[in-house]
Amino acid sequence: MNHVITLAGKDYSLRFSVNSLCCLEESMNKGLDAFLKTNLSCLRGLLWCGLMENEKGLSLEQAGVLLEEHLRKGGSLIQVSQKLSEALSDAGFFPHPGREKAQAGCG
Repeated sequence: MNHVITLAGKDYSLRFSVNSLCCLEESMNKGLDAFLKTNLSCLRGLLWCGLMENEKGLSLEQAGVLLEEHLRKGGSLIQVSQKLSEALSDAGFFPHPGREKAQAGCG
């Protein structure tokens, strides 16, 4: 499933796949759980991972430039973090809050 994220006034399509997440883990030598921490390098890595399927050739550093431009134009890291979290959940990598409870009762 694709999500749209707006960075510095331009729309980008976010898509997390098994291959993009494996690429992230392998290139950064960290498991996915390490990227769920709220620090800037993890946020940049997740953004890169989510954009790489549709923005062929995008580098990790270029993802950082996109974040910087987003901040310079008044955007926030919280907005980016929320979009990344939604996209990861919708891709099935993490359950939506409350979805587990609803499914648990359907037995």
